[in-house]
Amino acid sequence: MSITRISTISKNYAYGLLEAFEDKELAKTQLKDVLDTINSSNDLKVVLSNSSISHSTKLQIIDEIFKSKVDDKILNFIKILIEKQRINELNEIHQAIVNISDENSNRKTVEIISSIELDDTTKEKIINSLNKKLNCDIQPDWQTDEKIIAGLIFKYDDYVIDTSILAKLKKLSKQ
Repeated sequence: MSITRISTISKNYAYGLLEAFEDKELAKTQLKDVLDTINSSNDLKVVLSNSSISHSTKLQIIDEIFKSKVDDKILNFIKILIEKQRINELNEIHQAIVNISDENSNRKTVEIISSIELDDTTKEKIINSLNKKLNCDIQPDWQTDEKIIAGLIFKYDDYVIDTSILAKLKKLSKQ
């Protein structure tokens, strides 16, 4: 999961959906289920994003697939996205909901990139240090990229902290 910028429109849709639910986790979980179903079928993705297919046909398909599987509020939300031609933003909207949920629970997802797979003890030390520094519960997303040579890269919110050797070499080469 790479951390990406989320559009204001997607954030607004996320807040709108969450306002409709008392159980925010249910909204997040069911929207994830819908997203997974759509993403697992290339044909369904193509149909839902194809502007030459009528809204009524798309709504019928959505009803057939999800009517008995998700809350009516989620079903209606998906229909609104189809009618407003925003179904392609579903991934972003879901990520916005995850971010809102994390913020409300004082959690933060941090992408941590190292050149090699780290052992559990090292991972634990890094998480403990980040928990203290950021004053929240860190949800790590561990990645490896041998190109960084050594060191770590931390990505969260709109921040990138790059302590890799590659970054230092690039900085030296610009001087």
